[in-house]
Amino acid sequence: MDGKILRIILLAIVLCPLFGNAQTNDYSMRRCWGYHKDSCRTSKNIYYRVVDNSRSALFVKGQTSRIKIPIYNGRDYRISFCHDQVLGEGIVMRLIDAENESTLYDNSEDGFASEFEFTVTQSRDIYVEIAVPGTSRYSEAQDNADLIFLRKDTEMGCIGILVEHMITPVKGF
Repeated sequence: MDGKILRIILLAIVLCPLFGNAQTNDYSMRRCWGYHKDSCRTSKNIYYRVVDNSRSALFVKGQTSRIKIPIYNGRDYRISFCHDQVLGEGIVMRLIDAENESTLYDNSEDGFASEFEFTVTQSRDIYVEIAVPGTSRYSEAQDNADLIFLRKDTEMGCIGILVEHMITPVKGF
């Protein structure tokens, strides 16, 4: 009896990690929650550090959303995003001044680049705005009464925003 219980316990220990990493369609759990940690590539520059403001979220085709990020004078930043392929190409990332709503950077004018590096000369808050092209039944619905369900495999996907920073290197010799 003791050997049988020991085998069951060992089998449970071996199989538990497999269940935790299995592909899931439950987008409320780890699927999108840590997407920026699991799927976005960090800078190859060893001095960049990931900022806690990095985020992931579930998006629907046709959706636009923004997040406020403080940036500080004397630091270099790298802001990048990654996304599920179901959302397609042409995802727009804009950096917007939170004070006056002016656009500081728009990747649609930069070949839809998925990353942008810059040096900050004035501390302020900015918005990182992500706009997913296309339409879905969600973006076309007038309200939730018009919508019964959405297909996760064709209309929804995860997007991660990875924010990294480092102290600005001294300029010149």
